[in-house]
Amino acid sequence: MKKLKGAAKRILGGLQNRLSKQARFGQSKHEAKQAAKAAYLKEHGNLDGYNPAKVDGIFSIGTMETYRAAMQPFAEWCSAHNVKNAGQITEAHAAAYLREREGAGLSPLTVSRDLSAINKAMGFSLSKGEVGLRQRKKSEITRSREETANDRRRFSKYQEQITVAKACGCRRASITRITPNDCVRNSRGQVVGIRLVEKGGKERIAPVLNEYKDRVTSIVDKAQEATRPLFTAYDSHIDNHRFRAEYCAALLRQLEQEEAQGKPWFGGDLNPKNYIHLSGRDAKCGDTYRGHPTQVVAAVSGAMGHNRLEIVFSHYNYTE
Repeated sequence: MKKLKGAAKRILGGLQNRLSKQARFGQSKHEAKQAAKAAYLKEHGNLDGYNPAKVDGIFSIGTMETYRAAMQPFAEWCSAHNVKNAGQITEAHAAAYLREREGAGLSPLTVSRDLSAINKAMGFSLSKGEVGLRQRKKSEITRSREETANDRRRFSKYQEQITVAKACGCRRASITRITPNDCVRNSRGQVVGIRLVEKGGKERIAPVLNEYKDRVTSIVDKAQEATRPLFTAYDSHIDNHRFRAEYCAALLRQLEQEEAQGKPWFGGDLNPKNYIHLSGRDAKCGDTYRGHPTQVVAAVSGAMGHNRLEIVFSHYNYTE
């Protein structure tokens, strides 16, 4: 990263300082969101206009590093457009910069990242629509959608890790954190769910797919200590996001089959109410969503660690 001089250096320092002051490492983003929601409700009396995605602070070191890095080209651009310090940056500056980035051919993902970083640094609430940016097309999302050389590797040393990932749809970071104590069993001793604490500090019991319950139970039963993680390593080349997508599609099929056959969901081992959290527009969408029972889609979203119906199809269910 090249060194900046003059106004560009001053602007960069101001922007990065604003970001650094928002560090909330080690704190729960989920709890912060709940507190922000309660405060908004107390002030306004209702949740009209409330943005559930917005929360003060940066809770991930990775996000902080990404946002700080995004500030350098923005600082250089501002300096070239007669801005003297960070305090002079306006929403108009940010919008013009982002449109220029898009016009230069940068990917929608990169421009979206820049938008988020600038909003966070400057306290703006700019949206793609307000700025005039085009929406990212589904066809432009390539992560885990196209086969790579790594997808053809067997990763024989990590077959048990892969089994657990496919069984519960956990995120990559969870694989080396799961302990036997995190595994929820039914009355027959089968592992039917795994307790996870993932993005934003949210805790959930990730349902184990019916077809994987015996296999996961065998893996957990081999563990020597209840409080020690089951696994110590997980190859970084493994496409874990693909496993989450496959899990999402498999769970959707499983729940729809159980519903159609009049059987209890999750094999009768977990309470569906713990996964269905419909609110806002989702609560008004009727009995079906994109051709699937709304309650089933909601349960799948909850099992994945989300609470919006749209997530199931836009982020994961592309393997069908």
